[in-house]
Amino acid sequence: MKLLLDISLILNIIIICCEILILKKVKKKINIIKYYTFLQNFLALIVSCIFSVYLIIAIFSNRTIPEFIKGLRYVVTCGLTATMFIYLIFLSSKSKNVMGEEDFKSNLNPKIANFILHYFVPIISLLSFLVFERQISLNQPKWTGFAAIPSCLYWIIYAILSTTNLWEEPYDLTLTKRKGIKGKYLLDILVMITIPLSFVLISYILWNIK
Repeated sequence: MKLLLDISLILNIIIICCEILILKKVKKKINIIKYYTFLQNFLALIVSCIFSVYLIIAIFSNRTIPEFIKGLRYVVTCGLTATMFIYLIFLSSKSKNVMGEEDFKSNLNPKIANFILHYFVPIISLLSFLVFERQISLNQPKWTGFAAIPSCLYWIIYAILSTTNLWEEPYDLTLTKRKGIKGKYLLDILVMITIPLSFVLISYILWNIK
């Protein structure tokens, strides 16, 4: 068990290093709370820092990790997994949705940033959670509901701000209705409904696998 915790600690430290490396290079820090990918990875950074501290305590003192901390780790893993699949299925095909040179300082390759935030970190987090943190079990099924709350809340706020024209849409979903593209507008509404449902599905799948 100690070996598994050691590996989990290493993987969480890798997550922390990757997040710091990329997020500190974001040109406009406000985008960290505006873009779902940045926001989810920022939450992952915070939780991995907290979780790593409790992992160290568990490794050296055999203390049990609190339920709340385990729950946060589960919530973040669900969010990162959702980030990966939503980007892969809905967003990566449109150039506006792919982070570019305008999003980062000049000494960071946007392709590397996209790969790390959308694929590498989510896969590392998922691997650690399902394999090396398997013995760190959650006991309260209510976390399956909590896991979807941050992501669903983001997309609800996104839809409200977009349809009321209170901001320029970060993603190319065309929720601000325009003439001549009614079909695309309805399609994007369907996508916005599908995305929160995917969060619920992912949280349920990960809970049952774990």
